[in-house]
Amino acid sequence: MQKYTILGISLCDYGVREALRNTDGFLHSGGLNTVAYISGTVLAQASKEEGLKRCVERIDMTISAEPDVLEAVGIAGRNRVREIDEQSYLRELLRKLNRNRNGVYLLAETDGGLEDFKDIITEYQENLYIRGCGAYEDFDRQPERLVNALNDLTPDVVISRMPWPVDFSLTYEYGQYVNARLWISLPPGIVNPIRKASFFAGMSRRLKNRLFTKQVNEYNNSQRTQRDR
Repeated sequence: MQKYTILGISLCDYGVREALRNTDGFLHSGGLNTVAYISGTVLAQASKEEGLKRCVERIDMTISAEPDVLEAVGIAGRNRVREIDEQSYLRELLRKLNRNRNGVYLLAETDGGLEDFKDIITEYQENLYIRGCGAYEDFDRQPERLVNALNDLTPDVVISRMPWPVDFSLTYEYGQYVNARLWISLPPGIVNPIRKASFFAGMSRRLKNRLFTKQVNEYNNSQRTQRDR
């Protein structure tokens, strides 16, 4: 585990083995624990809004969706980059849930998004014990109705795929009322169907990485300037 601060947000990075050990602990804990995939885009927005920053820092474990976050703070070792690129944590987690027959609830924002999400999860791991599925729009985007539906089913794990920061805010404000042990947030665009990355996708990623690193450097320089005054 490595602690780091980026854009004023304090986080920890875990290798896959340690992240899975943490997950085992979460699944045997008494309350709801949260795991969220984060990206440079997420952190850039959270750094500008104190409420979103609190949401991110209160997550029990964050997983870097792309190496750019770790590269920007200089802790992106070769093995960690490979783990991130290969979605190793998600693959091993879903295998574990399947092996242990943990009940899973899949949540998306819309019915169409839910169908896409089911396809993605099935592609990563077949035969998961899915206790239920839901679209947030079908609950009129009312958190209380969603919480009641989850508690009627009492899944072990909720896996959500909703636009940032909807599910981050949900777990922050309503997590204490959810009778599940683990909530995993996979925002759209972070975990996609398994496929070989194209040349243009690779170029886009490198460009995004450079822009994010530039933003982090500018933030760090501004902080140093303020301290030196």
